[in-house]
Amino acid sequence: MTSTGVDRPTLGAPLSVNEGMAALADAAIRLLCRFAAVTGLKRLSKDSAALRQLFKRAGAGECEAQYQLGLRYQREEGVLQNAADAVQWYRRAAEQGHGAAQYQLSLIYFNGHGAGGTRADQWYYAALQRDKSAAERNREVLFPYGLAVAPDQSEALRWGIAAAEQGLAEAQAQVGLMYARGLGTEKDYYKARHWYLRAAEQGNASAELGLGILYANGHGVEVDLAAAYWWYLKASEKGNDAAQTALALLYVSGQGVESDLSKAAQWLRAAAEQGNARAQHHLAVMTLRGEGVHASFDRAETLFRQAARHGYAPAMMYLARIYSGGWGAEDDPREAAKWYRAAAELGDVEAQFALGGLFARGQGVPQHWGEAAKWFECAARQGHPTAQINLAALLLNGVGIPADADRAVDWYRRAAENGAAAAARELGKLYVVGQCVACDLPTAALWLRRAAEAGDPEAQTRLALLCLQGAGVALDTTQGEILLRRAADQRHPPAMFELGNLCSGSSNQPFDSDEAMHWYHAAADAGHLEAQVILARSYLDNRHLSHSTSAAALWFRNAALGGHAGAQFQIAVMYCIGQGVSRDLAEAIKYYRCAAEQGHPIAQYNLAVMLEKGEGVPSDMSEAWCWYLKAADQQVPEAQLRLGDFYKAGHEVARDLDLARSWYAKAAALGNADAPTRLARLADTMATGSE
Repeated sequence: MTSTGVDRPTLGAPLSVNEGMAALADAAIRLLCRFAAVTGLKRLSKDSAALRQLFKRAGAGECEAQYQLGLRYQREEGVLQNAADAVQWYRRAAEQGHGAAQYQLSLIYFNGHGAGGTRADQWYYAALQRDKSAAERNREVLFPYGLAVAPDQSEALRWGIAAAEQGLAEAQAQVGLMYARGLGTEKDYYKARHWYLRAAEQGNASAELGLGILYANGHGVEVDLAAAYWWYLKASEKGNDAAQTALALLYVSGQGVESDLSKAAQWLRAAAEQGNARAQHHLAVMTLRGEGVHASFDRAETLFRQAARHGYAPAMMYLARIYSGGWGAEDDPREAAKWYRAAAELGDVEAQFALGGLFARGQGVPQHWGEAAKWFECAARQGHPTAQINLAALLLNGVGIPADADRAVDWYRRAAENGAAAAARELGKLYVVGQCVACDLPTAALWLRRAAEAGDPEAQTRLALLCLQGAGVALDTTQGEILLRRAADQRHPPAMFELGNLCSGSSNQPFDSDEAMHWYHAAADAGHLEAQVILARSYLDNRHLSHSTSAAALWFRNAALGGHAGAQFQIAVMYCIGQGVSRDLAEAIKYYRCAAEQGHPIAQYNLAVMLEKGEGVPSDMSEAWCWYLKAADQQVPEAQLRLGDFYKAGHEVARDLDLARSWYAKAAALGNADAPTRLARLADTMATGSE
């Protein structure tokens, strides 16, 4: 005998009820007894005689016996638990008008019972691994109607109505619920209220809760929070935890009843003690804030965890925020990420968005752009506009997800249609430059206008430039200036910079140096690099500002630190000659190198000269050669001339007079005054074979 029980010896062809209930009962009970013997489930076999009698009475058509047999299959009393068999016996009794059987049948169809969770399922799937044919034959005898019942809301409603019409309060309340939610039928609040009232007349707490919900939300009736309070109270006094929670929230809000946080906490506590996750969550919030109860962070955290263990996503979100440093708690990124993930997996859109951000930043989880994209997309599909924008950006750049320009544009459009100004702005930018879409300035202007009207300063600035240029819109310098000033009022650096340009006489506007310098200063103070460079040059050149080399050096240095290659070059020059700053060749080298690495050709040449001479740094001919070459490739004739010298002398490279002549010729072609002399001397050398 195998550990799976009754798969050997096998039976012959299964007998149906129609072929003789007594024979079926005997065969099934024998198998059940053998199953019980090998599994130790003694209660399956201890009342086999009574079970045989019940089968016979049920088979003879006695509806109470059929109902009792259905209960046995549902509760695993003397038989293996199996909803499919329970349904068959309940149906036989229900068809004879047995109200309790009709109600039980309704409940099974309402919830459905899938295979996999009972001992019968465990036996069957284990037996299949040993001997499939034997397992199938035994299943047909033990469970001729299968092992599962699929949900069927229409059937649930049909049998629920049958039981309700017989006066069963539980069935009446269930039918009211189905009409209220549109389960198995269209929503019908009138019928829902009818059945709720009939059940409530019998004191059914679920129906009283249902009536409270109808009045609280104005479903089929006028909103009447006082009536909702009354029905919630009746159900609460009977111990209905959902009603207790709803009643408590009325006390919190003061709707339908005078606000009373103490009573709210009492009702929430009563519901929480019954395991109601929503009540546990709201009581936790009140405990955290000290509303109606003594404030206690530890008690609140415990309640949040209880609610979270019941799968209540809002509690998970509170825990995530607590462990993100909220409410003075110690920051625990991993614990926060755990709860964000738990809520996200339950479909909470804010949790999905937050989790995407954690993966993007590597906060509490390893940085993983693929996971970030996955969770942003989950939130985006639920309509989260910022997640839609983030997903679009990832698709646009192919970060964490294959690049897909069409999908990127689609998500930007969805977010824009959801009212996200940033998405409308990004769409406008794409249409301006023709990225992912055909260049279309009128369409760009439409999207930018939408974002600008929502107050987005970047969109206001970009739309202003279109107005000032007459690109995609009618030329309108007045409107352009208005838009720039609106953006500048929000301290948007590019807008302040463009106002500086406008006041400097661009777009045929009157020249106003004082206002131009005002806006350049404002933009520079806000970190705008080009504005900082303009101010620096104005101070250096005594143009619109009093001459001040120290002020010029200050602004060049600020722009240089911001990564502006031209400013890096200029401040390096000033450190070389001590203009506006103390002479400091090491600082000069540092800034020349920064500019050179960004491709600034003169900085590359100057850096090479200082490296060759050992100024501000130990001499390094090898590195000097590299920078001379980079500058020469960018058509700096002095660098080309120096390369010619290197090849002629054989410094750092093998002596090669042909290459020397080539570099001298390039320098000469660019107008270098010394190059012709070098070429002539080189020609003499090559002709005579000596210097």
